[in-house]
Amino acid sequence: MALKVARLTLNRAAMPQKCNELGIRFERQSVAMIKGNLTEMILLRPATSLLPEGEAVGPEPRFNLVVCGMHLKSGDGTVAQGSGQLVITAQRLLGMINNGTATGSNPLSSSSGSVFCFSIGRDDIYAPDVTKRRFKPSDYGFRAREEQTPSFYLTVFSAMASIANGKTLYWHDKNMDSAMSAEGRQSLLKT
Repeated sequence: MALKVARLTLNRAAMPQKCNELGIRFERQSVAMIKGNLTEMILLRPATSLLPEGEAVGPEPRFNLVVCGMHLKSGDGTVAQGSGQLVITAQRLLGMINNGTATGSNPLSSSSGSVFCFSIGRDDIYAPDVTKRRFKPSDYGFRAREEQTPSFYLTVFSAMASIANGKTLYWHDKNMDSAMSAEGRQSLLKT
């Protein structure tokens, strides 16, 4: 599974929801922000069991959920950019842009429920290109392997927070480096 995308309209009142095509689900959860106040958010989760037969990926018992900015450009002409969530599992990168724009759709907005989602197999991308920023989070660029169709390039930027156990935590470059390393990938497989 190289790159799969979907434009969805989520009903905030009817959670949880799912997208079988991408093997993802959405849940509403109260999250304690870094400064302590609670905010209700729709969170993206992996759901491997939803994938159609023949598209199964390995286990995804653990994952990192990162709040960040993203820009995805695909060889088929799809362009999506904005802020949202990136989920890093041992098998895939899953993304939801919920504030921004996407080719061929109305503006993406968390308030209207209009989102752009994607799924990328980790075996289908090269190691990330990292652009270091002084006093800011680095940019991470993920490029499709040569044999993948359509080709694509995903840039992850402004990754400053992660969400775990209902709490927002600071996310640093070292966390991204670790999650994308071979050792980090193996640790995501542990139950």
